[in-house]
Amino acid sequence: MATDIEKTDDYLDDSSALIDGEEETLKNRVLVLARRITGLSNTPERLEDPIFSQEISHSIKPYIDRLVTLKNLLNPVDRIISKREQIEELQAGIAADVAEVETLSDTATAEVDDNLINDLQGEISAVKKDRKLVVSEIDEEDEAPFPKAAAKGGGALLDLTVVQRLEKIFGNRFVGQQQLDSLLGISFSSEDQKLYNRLLDHLWKQIFTTNELRPHVERNRLKTLQNTFRDYALILRHPQIPTHPGADTLAPCSIESLRQHFEEYFINTSARSLWYTKLDFYRDYIDKGHWALVDRQYLNCTFKRPGIRLLMYARANDLPPRMVRQKSAVEDIYDRVILETELKERFFDNCNSITRSQYRQGREGSTKWVYIYHKDNDIRISGKSGIPHWRPSKPRWPGVLPSIVFTS
Repeated sequence: MATDIEKTDDYLDDSSALIDGEEETLKNRVLVLARRITGLSNTPERLEDPIFSQEISHSIKPYIDRLVTLKNLLNPVDRIISKREQIEELQAGIAADVAEVETLSDTATAEVDDNLINDLQGEISAVKKDRKLVVSEIDEEDEAPFPKAAAKGGGALLDLTVVQRLEKIFGNRFVGQQQLDSLLGISFSSEDQKLYNRLLDHLWKQIFTTNELRPHVERNRLKTLQNTFRDYALILRHPQIPTHPGADTLAPCSIESLRQHFEEYFINTSARSLWYTKLDFYRDYIDKGHWALVDRQYLNCTFKRPGIRLLMYARANDLPPRMVRQKSAVEDIYDRVILETELKERFFDNCNSITRSQYRQGREGSTKWVYIYHKDNDIRISGKSGIPHWRPSKPRWPGVLPSIVFTS
């Protein structure tokens, strides 16, 4: 036993043995040491002196702790796979539970309280909000099969350019290059036009060629597709905007420049009196132009953090998690002012919109999240450590507004 402890001590203290060994890898050496320490507990020899046994236990504990740490560092993939499997099992369990409860609610007898059934169905709808990219029903206007002869004419969606298809599906909730030119007076170079059109082609393939949506596109079910995406807008986020309405000079698209250009959407007060104008996130800007498919409805974060909510949202819609992003503060405000200017009405449901932007006031201050909301027809900006809570004096649920981002 003493020999094994001495060997373990030598291996751990001799870094060259761990790093420069020619016959065994670092991972194999750690595993060998782990097996040796585990083998100490299987020795047939028993120590009758409890004090001596305790001293030995204390003497080997630092080495055991170091080995556990090394094993954890050497096996990140195993831990990632394990966690992913746990998440997938949890999601599958939630889906099965929701399906079971939904079935029970549909087959409930008349003896069950109607109010209880309504409440239950409302809760089910809230859970299923994460699956809005699903055609729930075919519109009556699209019930008849689309004639094959007509598919060859100019009336079919697939006969149009991608931009024209998306304009038909989203209507005035499609804000692209032409719309931004009209709203802001921004002219796009031929290189930018090619880039943004190429990204739109990718968006079309990613969203509209799925097994869920492709049949409706091929059958020209325009009304059905419009209904499916009625809670979505497709917006081009541009990295620059004019310094003020009608100006020829452009500035990086930040909260500061948005406030200067669209002052009617913000509190009518001087910049000096606003708490956030001296913080970095006020001048953070959109660094690269991209398309964003944005959702009108927020994902409630009362019991789940934004990252978990967005992961569930991506999984429910068969999207890569990297594409479903939490908005930065400037992206959140950009989406609000551009869409409200275009639509002449507010688009997003009001909540304490938790953004991914963070700040810290002072060296010793805690890190806080920036969140956005509407109050008295103004865009308000606030900050909090952690997730804000609903209360009667501030009746806005904490939520995250998801955006599906297409960038180069």
